[in-house]
Amino acid sequence: MNRKKWWIAAAAVATVVLWGVLILCLPTSPLSLWPQLQLRLNGQAAEEVAAFHPYQDPGATARLGREDLTAKITVTGNVDVTKPGVYTLQYQVQTGEEDCRITRTVTVVDRDAPELKLKGQREMAASLPSLFQDPGVSAEDRCDGDLTARIRIHRRVEGDRMIVTYRVKDTAGNEATDQRTVLIRDTVAPEITLKDSGIIYLPMGSTYQEPGFTATDDADGDLSAAVRISGKVDSSRAGTYTLTYQVSDKAGNTGTATRTVKVFNASANPANRVYLTFDDGPSSGVTPQVLDILAANDVKATFFILNYSDDKKPLIQRMIDEGHTVGIHGYSHDYATIYANDEAFMQNVYRLQQRLLEDFGYHATIVRFPGGSSNTVSAAYNQGIMTRLARRLEQEGFTYFDWNVSSGDASAAQVDSHRIYANVTESLRPGRSNVVLMHDANAKQTTADALQDIIWYAKGNGYTLLPITPDTEPVHHGIAN
Repeated sequence: MNRKKWWIAAAAVATVVLWGVLILCLPTSPLSLWPQLQLRLNGQAAEEVAAFHPYQDPGATARLGREDLTAKITVTGNVDVTKPGVYTLQYQVQTGEEDCRITRTVTVVDRDAPELKLKGQREMAASLPSLFQDPGVSAEDRCDGDLTARIRIHRRVEGDRMIVTYRVKDTAGNEATDQRTVLIRDTVAPEITLKDSGIIYLPMGSTYQEPGFTATDDADGDLSAAVRISGKVDSSRAGTYTLTYQVSDKAGNTGTATRTVKVFNASANPANRVYLTFDDGPSSGVTPQVLDILAANDVKATFFILNYSDDKKPLIQRMIDEGHTVGIHGYSHDYATIYANDEAFMQNVYRLQQRLLEDFGYHATIVRFPGGSSNTVSAAYNQGIMTRLARRLEQEGFTYFDWNVSSGDASAAQVDSHRIYANVTESLRPGRSNVVLMHDANAKQTTADALQDIIWYAKGNGYTLLPITPDTEPVHHGIAN
């Protein structure tokens, strides 16, 4: 290359470099003369808010050169302040071919401790720390819900008081505590429980025998041996006598109980009648006891019997010989069989009547429906059968009896004898026929246990105890089928 051409080439390169430097040094580069879309967050890109506290989104701003496009920003995502966690909010703005996006994270944090709620009083008392019955406490957390099962309980005895501390933590580790103070003071009196009923009826001339009692104290245990009895029963004179039972515990608390003994002259009032009736026998265990008690008190009763085995014949013979009435409960007690139709029931009656006639020459005409005439179980087998049977029994020379006093001894396998006694005595009414429903099946030992006191109550209150006969005015329920 000649020297002239070289200088021309060098001058061209220098010109290009000079223009480049001039362009780079201009205040605004020709490459940035077109405005660009800008999107910026207000506030922090990562924020934190307490659970159940309101969250206010600080938002974002958008500009295109000097033009404010903030109103065109769209936000997706949400923050649920009721549930701790991390939430993402996305802000987006579009213009022409440009699309600008930015995100913010919001962390919802559980900062609140659970709430403990004591049941009962905050200050209580107990005779001993071990006897304290905690009424309980519940725990509720706004985020975790019911935390009662997580409560930890600590007991600390300090002299004459016990501090009960309750603690619970939620999932976030927030802890709540509460306390209850229990004063250790024996302020509970012993309890005396009288055996037998609170009122005893005693025939004049009989010897009073103490039925017994128990005394217990929550702190001192069994105090039966320390009970003192005051009062006296003079069985030679009719009247009402009161016996008082008293016992004190080590702390000086005194428990008392009273028993009333009514000594009566067994003078009956014919207007006040009681008919003791026994269903579902005879049984080898209970029926003999019932017969013995009736004989000892010269009381006649009525037995509505079922079909019997040969070894039970002496019991039925004894009923007849001792002046009791033998009634028909049925050859069978199976509802599905006897209430299948009218003829099935009548055969159930006639079969037992015929057997009594053959075995003892005894003509039984007194009947009690299994379940009573008001039973509704028969409707499951035959609609309207009780209405028809009640009419048919009378047409064929039978008399049926329900009851207006229930001992309740069939309400459970073993009903307490005191409950049976109360059921009967509280339901007796003067001036009417009181037909008492009881049972003498083997499972009804407590009925036999209550019988003596029932008889004494009836006699002591002027009732006449009689067996049902064909001349007795029937007691009927309302028929429901």
